[in-house]
Amino acid sequence: MLIGVVGAPNKGKSTFFSAATLVDAGIANYPFTTITPNRGVTYVRSPCPHVSLGLPACNPKNSKCAGGVRLVPVGMVDVPGLVPEAHAGKGLGNRFLDSIREADALIQVVDATGKTDLLGNPCDFSPPIREVGFLREEISLWLAGIMERHLEKRRGGAHELAVALSGLRIDEPMIAAAARECGLDVSGGMPDREGIERIARSVCEMRMPFAIACNKLDAPGAAENVVALRERYGECVFGCSAAVELALRKACERGVIGYRPGDCAFEVVGKPDERQAEALLRMGAFVAQNGGSGVQEVVDWVVYRKLRGIVVYPVEDEHRCSNHRGEVLPDAYLVPRGTTAIGLAGMVHTDLAGKFIGAIDVRKKIRVGADHVLEDGAVIKIVAGR
Repeated sequence: MLIGVVGAPNKGKSTFFSAATLVDAGIANYPFTTITPNRGVTYVRSPCPHVSLGLPACNPKNSKCAGGVRLVPVGMVDVPGLVPEAHAGKGLGNRFLDSIREADALIQVVDATGKTDLLGNPCDFSPPIREVGFLREEISLWLAGIMERHLEKRRGGAHELAVALSGLRIDEPMIAAAARECGLDVSGGMPDREGIERIARSVCEMRMPFAIACNKLDAPGAAENVVALRERYGECVFGCSAAVELALRKACERGVIGYRPGDCAFEVVGKPDERQAEALLRMGAFVAQNGGSGVQEVVDWVVYRKLRGIVVYPVEDEHRCSNHRGEVLPDAYLVPRGTTAIGLAGMVHTDLAGKFIGAIDVRKKIRVGADHVLEDGAVIKIVAGR
């Protein structure tokens, strides 16, 4: 899975990305700080099975365990800022739009204070709701442009268009579903420009689901704007402070505090100076009042709700929940909901799927077959022949 962090310039995208990944992206209070995509790894939280299974500890290899919470890696890309008319090449539009081709979902970072305009310049007030609307429209028009250019070269219906858009992971059923949602019939060919734009908007919602991270929630006046956005867009809207999250993660990395991403409290374990202590006091009050900084919450929501991910744990020894080296619950796999036992076998190693005999659901202590659908948090032993 890959999450794209998007938005207009100077809204805090790079701070959000750095807070989620601890990759040092360019951060500054002016537009177009990011001119090339930054890539990193963020994490989603999942209860580590070693706790519920009564095991004394675990030995994570491809993930981390922090106090009984498994942190499972997810790819993240921070892309250049998008300005109005980006689909026509303005600003860094073409570079931005090319950067999101691989993304499975998007987190749009908006300035919840409304103190920067759509170009990223300081202003008295620019409604954050405008940011959301214009960005979604730019991505839709970008996709519509690709569709139109293909149809100008060769006429056809949904099938021919799907072939042209396969590199964007847009298939024929997706185009057909989008057309139905718009009340359009594409069985005999694609509609006019207006119809194509309508289909493109619907396809974008299916192909790249959005979450909205209302950044700078710790600033005066931001909370009211978050409420207005939530009334318009619903559960995909999250208030957050990327700056607070980044500061807490760096303080934890330096050994000043003990902090687990997503928690609403932390423990001072080092010796902060007076200035640091004052800052920690303010940040502690913020995360306590808001149930965390909000950064981890939006990442988890995108992966679990919009991308329908679950976490499963393959093991080789069902009694010790370990691999052949005795390492307990070493691997956590983030897989799509609906993944089967044989599907997991193929993810662990291609040979396992070919030699698959069965599997053991360690929690339920039962033997299961190839088509057994895995549950979130499942611990599974794959049984394979020679």
